[in-house]
Amino acid sequence: MIVEFKTIAIPVDFSEVSSVIAEWGKALAKKLGAKIILINVVEDISAFDVTTDPKTLQELEKTLLEGAREYMQSFLNKHFSDFPEVKPVITKGKVMEKIIEVAKENGADLIIMGTHGRKGLDKIIFGSVAEGVVKYSPIPVLTINPYRIKDIEK
Repeated sequence: MIVEFKTIAIPVDFSEVSSVIAEWGKALAKKLGAKIILINVVEDISAFDVTTDPKTLQELEKTLLEGAREYMQSFLNKHFSDFPEVKPVITKGKVMEKIIEVAKENGADLIIMGTHGRKGLDKIIFGSVAEGVVKYSPIPVLTINPYRIKDIEK
């Protein structure tokens, strides 16, 4: 059996650690001659028990998606201006499920993601996305602890 990595999926939440993960993913993609699928998932807020009118939720969702598009473009300009083989994907839903779904739909051979992303309340609400992806993904997952990597780089 020959294992090839032609497409690498890299989920990003635009937190400070996304930059570290993106650089490692890009370095590996360059070495392997692979393309990258950069994934950002906007959490589906309708899944939360929020008592507000649907129009307000739709407006908030629209604002979140527009913000994600702006962040994605800025992220691409900053980290991938020297790497044209990147397909950005912004989607909405349950983060863990959507990462796996988008990676599968785009033929990813590997998912590279951080073991830590957002902190504080977000982490409590969303749980460990990396743990869920590792547990349920049919695609191999390479996890990077961005805080340990920073120690090595110093």
